[in-house]
Amino acid sequence: MSNQQEPENLAFDNEHSLQTLVRTITLSQGTFSLILLRCNYADLRQRMVQRLRQLSPIHIREITLPASVKTLYTNIREQLGDEQPPALMIFGLESVKDIDTVLTSANQVREEFRKNFPFPILLWVNDSVMQKFIRLATDLESWATIIDFENPTDELISFLQQKSDEIFAGDVTPNPQICRELETARQDLQNRQEVLEPALQASLEFVLGLNDYLHDEIDSALAHYQQSLEFWRQSNYLERQGILLVNIASVYNRHAEKNQTENQRYWQESRNYFQQAIEIFEQAQRSDLVAKHITKLGEALRRLQAWSELQSLIDKSLPLHQNYGTSLQLAKDYGFLAEVALEQSRWDEAGQLAGQGLQILAEIPNLQSNEFSWYRFILAKSQQGLGQFEVAINSLKAAKAESNHQYNPQLYISILERLRLLYFEQGEYLKAFKIKQEQLQIEQQYGFRAFVGASYLNPQRQAINSAQLQVENSETIAQEIAASDRGQDVKRLRERIGGTEHKLTVIHGQSGVGKSSILQGGLIPALQQQAIGERDALPILLRVYTDWVGMLGQSLAKAFEEVRGNQLFANLDSSAAILEQLQRNADRNLLTVLIFDQFEEFFFVYPDQGQRRAFYEFLRVCLNIPFVKIILSLREDYLHYLLELERLFSLGAINNNILDKNIRYYLGNFLPDDAKAVVQSLTERSQFYLEPTLIDELVRDLAGDLGEVRPIELQIVGMQLQTEKITTLKKYHNIGHNPKLKLVEKSLETVIADCGYKNQETAWKILYLLTDEKNIRPLRTKDDLVFICDEAPEKVEFVLNILVASGLVFLIYEMPSNRYQLIHDYLIKFIRNHNKNTNLFISLVKHTDSIPVEIKACDIHCDKVVCGKGFIQLTDDKTFVPIRMLREINAKPIGEKQYINGVATKTVQPYFVSIKPEGSNIFYNIEVFDWEGQILRLGKDFIQKIIDLK
Repeated sequence: MSNQQEPENLAFDNEHSLQTLVRTITLSQGTFSLILLRCNYADLRQRMVQRLRQLSPIHIREITLPASVKTLYTNIREQLGDEQPPALMIFGLESVKDIDTVLTSANQVREEFRKNFPFPILLWVNDSVMQKFIRLATDLESWATIIDFENPTDELISFLQQKSDEIFAGDVTPNPQICRELETARQDLQNRQEVLEPALQASLEFVLGLNDYLHDEIDSALAHYQQSLEFWRQSNYLERQGILLVNIASVYNRHAEKNQTENQRYWQESRNYFQQAIEIFEQAQRSDLVAKHITKLGEALRRLQAWSELQSLIDKSLPLHQNYGTSLQLAKDYGFLAEVALEQSRWDEAGQLAGQGLQILAEIPNLQSNEFSWYRFILAKSQQGLGQFEVAINSLKAAKAESNHQYNPQLYISILERLRLLYFEQGEYLKAFKIKQEQLQIEQQYGFRAFVGASYLNPQRQAINSAQLQVENSETIAQEIAASDRGQDVKRLRERIGGTEHKLTVIHGQSGVGKSSILQGGLIPALQQQAIGERDALPILLRVYTDWVGMLGQSLAKAFEEVRGNQLFANLDSSAAILEQLQRNADRNLLTVLIFDQFEEFFFVYPDQGQRRAFYEFLRVCLNIPFVKIILSLREDYLHYLLELERLFSLGAINNNILDKNIRYYLGNFLPDDAKAVVQSLTERSQFYLEPTLIDELVRDLAGDLGEVRPIELQIVGMQLQTEKITTLKKYHNIGHNPKLKLVEKSLETVIADCGYKNQETAWKILYLLTDEKNIRPLRTKDDLVFICDEAPEKVEFVLNILVASGLVFLIYEMPSNRYQLIHDYLIKFIRNHNKNTNLFISLVKHTDSIPVEIKACDIHCDKVVCGKGFIQLTDDKTFVPIRMLREINAKPIGEKQYINGVATKTVQPYFVSIKPEGSNIFYNIEVFDWEGQILRLGKDFIQKIIDLK
């Protein structure tokens, strides 16, 4: 508090303030009034509340705000229901995480307080909240009466001494409230011109350092710790010196976590300070403190891979923890020993030690599952070392399920990496690829990776440090979005949702511009972070439409529980039940936002108009429910599909004009300046620093003649830059002519490798068939590709899944069959040259000039003829039929294999078959050749007959 008063007057002043408060409550009956009770200390507040209960003749209803609250008005309504108390007292505002949003929204709906709360509201605030109140809720604060409560000087000094001693002794775990009160007490005493004794001042420096560390202000924390340490060294207080050294070491731990490129230097500093602390505790003969903190030294040694020193340390810590430690510390000792054994390839011993750690943990009641994951990871590595691959995979799956990436993203990423490699080695290529995609997204979310390739962006996260002020891990807008003009798009979309004009928004743009990313990584976290007026936003995202009712019901129930903390007991298994819940949401001060992403898929999941009508009817009703907004996001070449909805139903809420320009929201590519800002921001966060000249040239190359940068291409090329650690313009030029194209080609080769060795040839065939000699990108169906590649359908589908998910190939939804297209023209030459260089005979195929045929074996009796149906592909001088036909008709060879140019891997095998082209009633007997095990080659004499028929 800023006002100076004599201590002996404060008790009297507090009593006088209570009398004033009682009088104000009495005079405000039946009308709204806001009374701000300013008090900085929880203990004083509790005493004042007890006294108020004694003095007030009017019953005062009491509620506490949850820390996650986003709107003050809505929370009061929810907690009161229909109750209209004579007076209401509210606690907890100082603990609200997003206090700025709460106060801003309260100011916006201040008239709702006056209209709906005809009683006095008593709101406890501290100095910090009061300052924010004045700044962010100016109009609401102008209505308020402010009453102060303060502590006498002797109580403040006693409070400072007691709490700082308890924190040093480890009897009290510091939290933000304690640290804030201690700092406020120091400030109050300073305002009263009280001079603190040096020992108390040194203790407060320690507490101030703790407070800064809780808020991740680690440089400031280090300065306070060093200042406190200097005093305790002079006074030779060994225990406090050791405790400060431990906390200084923790600051360097945090530096190491935040600076991946220099983390070894910081881990070395951490190790040095922990080592000093242990030596001082030993000098003070405090074995209990040695046991308490020696595990932290072990962790630093593990990060430094100082295995022999770690072994020696555990030889010391194990007996200490058996006498003084906790079960968790004892388990950690066995985990350290297991890692040492792993490094020495003592697989059996490592597994046994990890098992001992797991056994100890299993006996600890109510232990969080993520505590087990590290030990399970060690166990899996020992099993892999023993060649027990399936068992190791199961252990890794268990470790992944137990691990929580919010607390230890590095461990979670390591588990994913090991699991991906094992899946790949076992030939489980699709599982390995899906794990790789998850790994890339986690690395992007936590800032370990600047670029994420073709995956859509996720909200940013920060790892939770249990010793810091991060009780929950809130998601923030993805950095690529925040750093570019996409941030303005998010702002405008949020304004559309918050306004009354737009019940429906149709987001459209080309494939690859980032429509899914802006929804998941931008708009949804923006809606979750801040209420819209007095309403909490409830965004529901749907991308899969095979069971749209079931998925939407589940997503709605989950989102409601996350926002309100209450479970929905309604069974949302029908569109009618969902519509009823949406109406209830409106009554509960929620703004529900239904987001249907990749909506073009809906039309191909439900090809029949009758099947689509149920969804159309649902959408029509939603448009008429108050406080429900709808977003449809789809590729712009599918916009016309929406016209069916307008034809079948009357959409009065949108003036029967679903493609009106006020409804559509276009999303395009990045402008060069935006692309530069994105690259700079992403690389800075992940500490993958690029030369400014490299960024300039990279963006120029990506923009090309179009003058725009496709977001998906930026991500693909950027990911390859990071993979190859190219950070300078010189390294970029050293890649070769057209370095951007070279990076894309290397990215393509990486995707081919992801398909697995057995599938790489198929992948190259498919990519080749998505090109032609005119350097265009033909559209192919899966059946086309299966037929021409002469591969099993499931194999072609597997490769296509990876090519599409990697961003190299577009999946274009069409009826009756989906089609596939290569992502960009400049890949054509590279793909065709690769196939030419590897002698894939498929390079001569021209499926665009083909006719259907029937083929049968000549030596099978006519009543047992097996015919195969397919296409003949024609070229200028050759005709080809996929070799699969030979297997289908049980054809037998008529001669021996012949070697081409004496190379054993290049052979020709002759067959004799009968072929009937479409348009003919005659089967022609013809000699065909299995050429290099890939295609059938037919002679020129047959070609002319086929051409004549055409």
